[in-house]
Amino acid sequence: MEEMLKQQLRASENVHRPMAADTRRSVEARCLEKKVLQSTMLWDSAALTGWRFDGEGEAKVEDGALILETDARAEHWPDEEVRAVDAQAGQYATFGSYIARLAVKAEQTARYNRIRFSVRPVCSGLHSPILRAGFVNDGAVKIPDGYSREGFHAINLQNNVWNDCAWEIDSMPHDAVTELSFNVHRYGCELSGGSRLRFEVKDIRLEQVETPDVVHGWQCAPGTAVFSTMGYWPVGQKTAIANTACERFAVLDAASGEAVFEAPTQPVQREGGTLRVLDFTPLETEGSYRLHFDGYTSTPFCIAQDAAQSAMWKLLNFLFCERCGYPVPGKHGTCHGDVVAEHAGVRMAYQGGWHDAADVSQQTVQTAEVAQALIEAAWAVKKTNEALYGRLLEEVNWGIDFVLRTRLGDGWRATSAAIRRWTDGLCGNMDDSQARVQNRAFDNFIMAGVEAAASRLLSESDAPLAWKCLDAAQEDFDFAVRRFEEHGLDAPVMDEHTANASRSQYYAAACWAAAQLHMAGSTAFGIKLRICKYACALLACQDTGEAKLPFTGFFYRDETKRTAVHFSHQSREHLFMQALCAAGEALPKIPEKTRWEKAMLRYAGYLKAMSAYTAPYGMLPAGVFHESEADDAETFALLHPTVTFAAERENYRAQLQSAIPLEGGWYVRRFPVWFSFRGNSAVHLSMGKAAALLGHALNDAALLDIAREQLYWTVGKNPFGQSLIYGEGDNYGQQYTALLGETVGEIPVGVQTRGNEDVPYWPQANIATYREVWTTPAGRWLWIAADLMR
Repeated sequence: MEEMLKQQLRASENVHRPMAADTRRSVEARCLEKKVLQSTMLWDSAALTGWRFDGEGEAKVEDGALILETDARAEHWPDEEVRAVDAQAGQYATFGSYIARLAVKAEQTARYNRIRFSVRPVCSGLHSPILRAGFVNDGAVKIPDGYSREGFHAINLQNNVWNDCAWEIDSMPHDAVTELSFNVHRYGCELSGGSRLRFEVKDIRLEQVETPDVVHGWQCAPGTAVFSTMGYWPVGQKTAIANTACERFAVLDAASGEAVFEAPTQPVQREGGTLRVLDFTPLETEGSYRLHFDGYTSTPFCIAQDAAQSAMWKLLNFLFCERCGYPVPGKHGTCHGDVVAEHAGVRMAYQGGWHDAADVSQQTVQTAEVAQALIEAAWAVKKTNEALYGRLLEEVNWGIDFVLRTRLGDGWRATSAAIRRWTDGLCGNMDDSQARVQNRAFDNFIMAGVEAAASRLLSESDAPLAWKCLDAAQEDFDFAVRRFEEHGLDAPVMDEHTANASRSQYYAAACWAAAQLHMAGSTAFGIKLRICKYACALLACQDTGEAKLPFTGFFYRDETKRTAVHFSHQSREHLFMQALCAAGEALPKIPEKTRWEKAMLRYAGYLKAMSAYTAPYGMLPAGVFHESEADDAETFALLHPTVTFAAERENYRAQLQSAIPLEGGWYVRRFPVWFSFRGNSAVHLSMGKAAALLGHALNDAALLDIAREQLYWTVGKNPFGQSLIYGEGDNYGQQYTALLGETVGEIPVGVQTRGNEDVPYWPQANIATYREVWTTPAGRWLWIAADLMR
């Protein structure tokens, strides 16, 4: 374990206080060291000339700085007229914004590639001030874009000090910038927060820097290599990717500088030119190393059996800081006690588990799935790391407590709440939020499986709670079976993360839950039959050659085999293999297991075929898409919230045209077809979980390599050379944290694409959804790591 991690664990008391990051290794620190070639001031800092203001607040000039002041919350909603018509409108709401807009001369802007300014927040009691910068481009391509995703950058700030902020915009249209803005979001008062917000802004300028970061395409920066900055497992494939013409490379001992491995580089053609693969798989000796070729020498990385341990601690830190209804030291107080669920004459405070994302919303099924990941991670480290095991067990208890408390009887449970603000904890006033209450078969199948898995883990440490988990699991499974058999698929509720669930996913969830119950010791009549029934139904949804493609194994939404399963944001691709692997583990001697294994082998072949389309990068593609989907309005509505089929139909076709064509109208998309909601962490990590499960079940080393590559992509082995886990590895950047502030271990929704392209795009701007921190990928990452550490 590296010394820095040991210091972080000591200081955080094994993550009972938030960890601190080494900001010297951040993207922001590196970018501020770049050479500035040209610079021009945008405001003379003498008066409010050129400024206009929207929203509730006051502005003035003081000591050469623009002063923006506003209330942290309000006693009325900005959209009061909307709420009068629709009581649910605005549940996902802030208390408004105060926006300062500076007019810019458009002819000045084209030659610059960075916006820079200084900000001092003076916000009493606020742990995590945030200010959103933005600009308007009136050139050939308009900014902001149609989804209001491009053109904004929400910057996390240190309170009461001057923050030097630099925003690279080289990849974005900025040939005719007419306006620069600063937006103070009024997110309400956390427990310690004062009633007023004050932001001081000065030295607003455009700059041209010598070498903007690579943020688009498959080519990494010239003369460099990208690699897993957290390190590599000793076993399995170990590669890096370089943008160089050099034909040989070496791996150096980090301490001595001596070469311990040398080999030729392997050229690979991709869009944009030739990449070279640095393959050092034969090097299995644990230690600290650097890559070297020509004049390039990398930062150190490790080869170690516990390579993932540091990231696991840090992801655990992120989840701890996302606890809802818990006072997290240095982050926030006890929160959201006035988010209330009501059902059958009773009311409950819907607080607990982990916030869904940066917006502090909540989804019960998301907390349950994160708890499942923590359960499996705890099993994985139980015999090798007592401290981590104990801390994971503690966090499991926090999540399971919420899963059990949200049960309201007869299958009903509190399922979600859209919040996006700190509330005052007082029930009955204007800032309360109403949690949704649902009786959904899919959700109850997931809950039952997680509760059963928790009962197995907790049987030694807390036998009474373990009993309750198994009892609840059996009840929830029975509720789910009854509802599914009586109603089929539940009508989608678009604010729920399970809204896009297909019939095949219902089968998978039901099969997995039944298997978990059986392994937990359930004696319920017919549980073995349920495993077999739902596994059989699931197999009827798998492609076995119907698509007439070079591979089989992917799943359709139902038995008709008309539409393939894929995901645009949230993803549960792992469910199919999770179900079949669990069924085989629960019933190892049953004759049907042979059919399940054949289905697993087909899906394994699918994963291997898919991995070729992004090589030499290891990120798994989003999957196969058929041209007929552009005419499927019903499925479109399930997968693409906030946009309309009519408006995006042609963009759907355009995104398929930018993909890799196959036969019969099929395409492979490296990234999903998507619109407003973008970011693929959950998509490729969910597929990586399936690869890890199959790697063990089928004893297939190639599948375990595929699983490892999903983790390596997130910690630096991507075209941008950035770790997407803040504080882990090297070259990690700020993310869109909204209310929580920068947090060690935060991980975003994920890498996106630009427009209708199918190549990676990772601009610096912090905005939802792609750079929004989200607990789902944290859980998926831990889930894969758990299998790889077995």
